[in-house]
Amino acid sequence: MKFLEKELPANLRVDIVHLMCPIHLLELNESIKKIEVGQILELITDYDRALEDVPKWCEVFGQEFLGVYEDGETYKFYIRRLK
Repeated sequence: MKFLEKELPANLRVDIVHLMCPIHLLELNESIKKIEVGQILELITDYDRALEDVPKWCEVFGQEFLGVYEDGETYKFYIRRLK
């Protein structure tokens, strides 16, 4: 798991706090389509399982997992769209 020391600039922020499986992956799948190749998506959640699910989703769907920033209450995942 790649933890970041600071937040990254993102082209689209999607807040799915309080939503759990499988909604976090469904939102990720729909949201990545809303940005252009090369742009960055920030997915904000408080769902612990996302720490495993989001990097795996990136691997399966060919997107770049840049890392996750934890602020104590939420996780902010950063994904670069590759295709």
